[in-house]
Amino acid sequence: MNNDERLSLAYDYMHYFHKNDATGHDVAHVNRVLQLATYVAEQEDVHDLLIIQLASLLHDTVDHKLTNVDEAIQRLKEFLQKLSLSEKQEAHILNIIQYMSYNNGKNNNIDLSIEGQIVRDADRLDAIGAIGIARTFQFAGHFREPMWVENDSQRIDHNATTNYDDWSPSAVKHFYEKLFKLKDLMHTTTAKQLAEQRHQFMKLYINQFFDEWYFEG
Repeated sequence: MNNDERLSLAYDYMHYFHKNDATGHDVAHVNRVLQLATYVAEQEDVHDLLIIQLASLLHDTVDHKLTNVDEAIQRLKEFLQKLSLSEKQEAHILNIIQYMSYNNGKNNNIDLSIEGQIVRDADRLDAIGAIGIARTFQFAGHFREPMWVENDSQRIDHNATTNYDDWSPSAVKHFYEKLFKLKDLMHTTTAKQLAEQRHQFMKLYINQFFDEWYFEG
């Protein structure tokens, strides 16, 4: 089996899993992660594209927000065995997929290979910027969370430390508990450069959001 055949089968596996997604973890998201990861790998002169591309395609098929993790991992292991990969390659892909997610910051200290770092960077890049904003509100709406719940902070300076732990769940809270942190958690130089512009766009957006929410005329 050649690599094009492996990637085609992985795409089909991914497409079947994500085809009806309405949370922002859809086929389009996975395609963007794949494209970003491939771009970052090329810029960083990393050549093991098969590992990167397979991990990118399959990374959300074991996401705890979308499926039963234990069952999903078992299905994924069985699928990878069909690709005629070496045991080392299978283990590498599974390691990336299992430990690349943000997971409320719990995985930030998990060491990943350079291939894993690239896939993690790509996934995090798609969580910020204009697309990240859209996905955040899509995700919140799907799980019936509001855009924003007013609290004593009222006007919030997102450059300062804020006690967002006490806030009620909302799409905007997600910016503070995760999205604004991602810029500083990128691994590769290429991803850091891409993240900076996307981060600044989110800051502009949130400023505009609060200007409109608390409009005073």
